[in-house]
Amino acid sequence: MVFVLSWAPFAAGCDHADTFVVLDNDYPAASPRPLIVYRAFWQAVPFPDAVAPGASSEPQSTVAASPNTAYVLLAPGWDPNGPTPPISFVVLQSKNGFGVNLYDTLHLPVDDASFVGNCASGSFLSQVQADFITQRIFPDAFASFRYDAATCTTTPLGDAGAD
Repeated sequence: MVFVLSWAPFAAGCDHADTFVVLDNDYPAASPRPLIVYRAFWQAVPFPDAVAPGASSEPQSTVAASPNTAYVLLAPGWDPNGPTPPISFVVLQSKNGFGVNLYDTLHLPVDDASFVGNCASGSFLSQVQADFITQRIFPDAFASFRYDAATCTTTPLGDAGAD
């Protein structure tokens, strides 16, 4: 009986490690058209809640991981407290991978220094990269839209010029 009780603390803690990832929206809050993070994805962790400029997401539980690419959908000027989802996006991909060690917290800084794809800052994705992100990473958000990486323009499907 003593043997069984001595292993109890180890058995109870085996499947939970305090390893987290937090998304930091480092775009400026004071902007006429603030860049709201609508959705993000890193490694196997989705960030389903909007993150305002200057704010951070809730910590998301993760596992230790080597560097992985992060993907972000910005919704310029969108009101996360409003009744409608955004209809305009900017698609971003991290310039480098982000990794996290066991028992650490990774902070993903979303800004133009860490991500590529914000046309307003002169940073562009290829159309192939944008199609991968819109069709494979965030297909639900783009079910009714087409995204043009050269102009960072979101067009409703069925509009003139859309496929």
